[in-house]
Amino acid sequence: MLLPVRGAIRPLLRGTAIVPAYPIRQGSNGLARKKHERGQSVVEFALVLPLMVIILLAVVDLARVYTTMMSVESAAREAADYGTSLGAGKWQAGAPMDTTVQEMRKRACVAASDLPDYEDPESPDDPGAGNCTNPSFDYCMSPVAGGTCGPVDPINGCEDPLRPDPCTVTVTLTYEFHLFVPLNINVFDRQIGFPSTYTFPRDSTYAMTDIDLTPP
Repeated sequence: MLLPVRGAIRPLLRGTAIVPAYPIRQGSNGLARKKHERGQSVVEFALVLPLMVIILLAVVDLARVYTTMMSVESAAREAADYGTSLGAGKWQAGAPMDTTVQEMRKRACVAASDLPDYEDPESPDDPGAGNCTNPSFDYCMSPVAGGTCGPVDPINGCEDPLRPDPCTVTVTLTYEFHLFVPLNINVFDRQIGFPSTYTFPRDSTYAMTDIDLTPP
């Protein structure tokens, strides 16, 4: 590059920097553009943030529903296992059957007492009392595996430990789960979206196991 020096032009040495005599000011248009871009970014972030929070809470809710389902099913297994382990003698009509049902209910309540929406209005500090309402407890019995499950019928003889085909006991726990993010709106008295609560049943079925110790 050549610069005029007193009427003469001489080449610049390689690597020589050219410093302007006066500082170059940034135009007002550039500053305004930067402020506009910064304000636009803030507005976009404010619009996206609520959606991101809702999605995050929805993912957390899905994880909570899954783990809660597993816990409720585990509580149903606990109750059904008690009702069928050496269970033939436990289902004799009268006091033995009443005691068995109450113990099954107690075990289900104790196993589910750590759930976030567990409810026991009568004895909130004593899940062993077996008075929990969330989850609610129900059971039924089938005379054959895969048969119709219904109330205990003495005609079936399920209390007989020597019965060739063991009866099965099914325990059903119904749980009401409260969501963090109830994504729903009402349009003309009609709810659209996800409800604020989600109710699901979980059941477990076991066959009675009685070991015959009588000599052959």
